[in-house]
Amino acid sequence: MSPTIAEQLDPIFKARSVAVIGASNTPPKWGYSIMDRLVNGGFQGSIFPVNPKESQIMNLPSYPDVASIPEPIDLAVFAIPAHLVPKAMQDAIASNIRSALVISAGFAEAGEEGVLLQDRLASIVRSAGIRMIGPNCNGMWSADAKVSLSSAKPIKPGSVAFVSQSGAFGGMLVSQAEEKGYGLSKFVSSGNQADLSEADYINYLAQDSSTKVIALYMEGVRNGRQFMEAARAAVRKKPVIIYKPGSSEIGTRAVQSHTGSLMMPDNLFDSLCQQIGIIRAKETSHLFDMAEALANAPLPPSPGVGIISMTGGQCVVSSDTCAQLGLDVPEIDEATQNYLSQHVLAAHAPTPRNPIDIAGDFRTPLTFAEIAEAIAPLPSIGILLISPPSQRSGADAEISAEAARRIAAIPSRFGKPVLGLGMSPVSNPTSGSVAEIFQQAGIPGYQRPEDTARAAYALVKYASIKATHSLH
Repeated sequence: MSPTIAEQLDPIFKARSVAVIGASNTPPKWGYSIMDRLVNGGFQGSIFPVNPKESQIMNLPSYPDVASIPEPIDLAVFAIPAHLVPKAMQDAIASNIRSALVISAGFAEAGEEGVLLQDRLASIVRSAGIRMIGPNCNGMWSADAKVSLSSAKPIKPGSVAFVSQSGAFGGMLVSQAEEKGYGLSKFVSSGNQADLSEADYINYLAQDSSTKVIALYMEGVRNGRQFMEAARAAVRKKPVIIYKPGSSEIGTRAVQSHTGSLMMPDNLFDSLCQQIGIIRAKETSHLFDMAEALANAPLPPSPGVGIISMTGGQCVVSSDTCAQLGLDVPEIDEATQNYLSQHVLAAHAPTPRNPIDIAGDFRTPLTFAEIAEAIAPLPSIGILLISPPSQRSGADAEISAEAARRIAAIPSRFGKPVLGLGMSPVSNPTSGSVAEIFQQAGIPGYQRPEDTARAAYALVKYASIKATHSLH
């Protein structure tokens, strides 16, 4: 009986022992970087440096070859010149490694000789029945095993898995996500995909209990049918978001020289995404903004967007971006308008049709909560974009906290998502603050109104996708 995808990839993402072939004491060599990340990145399994020229590497005994290691190896990492990898892989397989990751470049992306070398490597791996990441990649990260092979510091744990065909650029996107306070369950720099492809990662992540959203940076599709089947099955369980460049002739040429990927015409790829139920990000910065909302917020029961803002400009930009994305910002009923005008809003505030502008009225933070509680029950409103209540200090801090708690309770009370509008990311919010209350409630916050609107689009889009695909 063939092993399941979990059995195939668990030795990578849940590794308990790692051997580093080409480990080094010399920075900035890859063998040094990989060792440093393992030793100082929180990995709690066994680490075995392999280098016949060294007796110790980072205070660990170094082994001349994998056969000399006294324990079974879940994951072997190769950081040696490309032409040495096939023989080293054969030797490691003979010592019963369970999986492999090849950092080394100089394969299909390097020309015809590299293609032949990569084909040879792939044949060795396939014959042995193990799975391999790469070659020409920048490693991976898994929160499950606290194994970091891609970053100098541990990545913040979260529930979004990210697969990137670009190693360095993917790492930049991860850093940008962390700056916004987002975390990851997994990160993979897939490289040339001589063995494992996006389809394999999607199949694995679709059943991974620590992953709620699958995000991908893709430059090309190697096997369109396998990718389509994997993605179609995955979107029934969790969202799949993709950013794919290469829509121009120049971009296509750059992709081919980068990872040797085969490009699909962009209009065909877009049609494929629509058919399968994949959400496409139009810019790299949108990828994690949308993923974070999908990972934390409930799906809206209806597509209507309610907007509550402290300024008129924010109302205009938010509602305009929603309209550009095809989202409805419905006018609320007259009875609710009258209630808000007479009992909640300041006399100078404009008529609260939606969006609702509090017109700079900061008399009490409770205004935000009272408006949210008034429009959340409306059937026409399925999702709320709301400015956070103003943060008071001293004796008035509890008023801000009460307003935040009331807003944070809306998803559970009404089954409708709330997104923070105009919220700057806060890595370590003050205890009891509005930011902490929102974070603990899983309410994503976005500094720009355009980003908040795109996050709302992702929630509405996936709600529609899930409803459609559940019928087939």
